[in-house]
Amino acid sequence: MPADLILHSGTVLTVDADFTTHQAVAVRGDRILAVGDDRTILDLAGPHTRIVDLAGGTVLPGLNDSHLHLQWWGLARAEVDLSAAGSLDEARELVRRHADAQPEGAWVRGRGWHERVLMGDRAGGLSAAMFDDVCGGRPMFLEHFSAHGGLLNTAGLRAAGITSATASPPGGEVVRDPATGEPTGVLKEAALQLLDGVLPEPTAAERQDAVVAAIAELNRRGITSVTDPIVTPEMLRDYVTLRREGRLSARLTTLLHWTWPSVQTPLGVLEEAMTYVGSTTGLGDDLLRIGGCKLIADGVAALGTAWMSTPYHHDGTCGALVTEGADDEERVAALHALVRLLHEHRFQVQVHATGDRACDTAVEALVAALTADPWPDARHVLIHANLPSSETVQAMAEHGILANVNALVKWQAAAGLVGIIDEDRWHRMMPARSMVEAGVVVCDASDAPITDPDWRLALQMLVTRVPRGSDVAAGPDERLTREQAIRAWTAAPAWQDHAEPDKGTLEPGRFADLCVVAEDLMAVPDDALHAVTPVLTVLGGEIVFGA
Repeated sequence: MPADLILHSGTVLTVDADFTTHQAVAVRGDRILAVGDDRTILDLAGPHTRIVDLAGGTVLPGLNDSHLHLQWWGLARAEVDLSAAGSLDEARELVRRHADAQPEGAWVRGRGWHERVLMGDRAGGLSAAMFDDVCGGRPMFLEHFSAHGGLLNTAGLRAAGITSATASPPGGEVVRDPATGEPTGVLKEAALQLLDGVLPEPTAAERQDAVVAAIAELNRRGITSVTDPIVTPEMLRDYVTLRREGRLSARLTTLLHWTWPSVQTPLGVLEEAMTYVGSTTGLGDDLLRIGGCKLIADGVAALGTAWMSTPYHHDGTCGALVTEGADDEERVAALHALVRLLHEHRFQVQVHATGDRACDTAVEALVAALTADPWPDARHVLIHANLPSSETVQAMAEHGILANVNALVKWQAAAGLVGIIDEDRWHRMMPARSMVEAGVVVCDASDAPITDPDWRLALQMLVTRVPRGSDVAAGPDERLTREQAIRAWTAAPAWQDHAEPDKGTLEPGRFADLCVVAEDLMAVPDDALHAVTPVLTVLGGEIVFGA
């Protein structure tokens, strides 16, 4: 039988073990039929074969954003985006425009702010009043760029019922003015749960439509696979509905989670979930499957909530684990218990850890579970993996623990950490090359809506490590080669998904998930990678985007 689709006269990056390149690729049905030179592949054409001249462009495996909060990003696209604001005045103007477009009394919603931008050179801290006059009396909630905190205005505090008498929940903080004890409007970590039932919730149809629109945008960017790292039962029902209705145009792997928006997962809650969940890693099909479960060990350095071994420069604290417990020893024991429980139920465990102590502790918990109850194919994951020690990196390699890093977060937020963490850690944060060279499988992902899910800019950051607003590399010794960076967005995430026999490379028999860019991807200068042009996206042999 002839091929259904042939792409020729370009560069085909198979991303196989040897990073083999070819001139052309043939597709039959939903699978790769063959790769090779133009003459060999064009000989596979029949009278009905669709033939595409690449004109020197590049075919690579469909990109896999292996840590992207899909539904959240879909819904966040309707909110005001403050990530590009360079000052408080710019942020206020963006909020004002957005607020003016909202009905009277409606919530003003936004995301992406950073302390460095809102505070500038001003003394003191953030306050609810900073946006009061631009919201027209409407309540406001602006999510921190990390999604680990947020800012309410005065009307928002009133609507949420948060006062000086409101206690900070375990694992979170209602930030207060030290002089008056009144809440400033800033909520950190588990304190976000105080907004449960306060913020308006979208309908199921609105959520599902937002997901479909988000996937269409990802297809336009060349992305064919996504891992959503926090999927609540309600979200999973939405995804199942979309799968049943044939509305998924990307392969979706889910990490189950039961306690969001609280970052703390009590052991009792997880034990109850394990009683009823009735599934394990791998349940599902080629378009929708359960990849594992998500745990959160600590917060983020920008908020001073990542667990560090030395104090932050700006406030002298070290952060802490966000698990249950009255002290570090109890919180560490709680993390071990959570990991062990999920491991015993044969769920791949993915643990958010950003501080150096949190990274080391999370890996210790994963290694302890793997040692006590061997599961050779667990493929547990250290999410973010910002500051693991060299000993921890070796342990990850020895026990098959992956790293899922976020070059786009480093590109976006590195400048804001100057003066908060020491210079050595600032450069060492996200030690991608050290991990790859040690034998750790390293995936890179956007963590959208924390960032905009642009794999092209992520590749550029992985190979240059030059963050936004700077011309100096942050940790030049940790730069990846271009081949390593491409693997981090294709073959490595397929391994994380336990799906490497089917996707992640362009080898015969794999799914025909393809991204075509107009340029020769291997010849574009490093600092121009962000500007390559996706022109065609194929999922399982079907064109889901074509420019």
